[in-house]
Amino acid sequence: MKRSALITKYIILMLLGAMIYGFIGAAAEVSGSRSAGNIGGETLVLPLMIGLIWFGWELHSNFK
Repeated sequence: MKRSALITKYIILMLLGAMIYGFIGAAAEVSGSRSAGNIGGETLVLPLMIGLIWFGWELHSNFK
């Protein structure tokens, strides 16, 4: 793998991690401010994010 492609891959992975960390932090903050027993849509999006990352990883490995 070329060095520039490897650097680009690592930058994308770091940005992905930062975005997931930010979203989980925002979801925890919003969930904490809700009344007891009232969940919001962010709890449904978190598993979807994990599924999309897994699906993208599988697509990448199949076409590599």
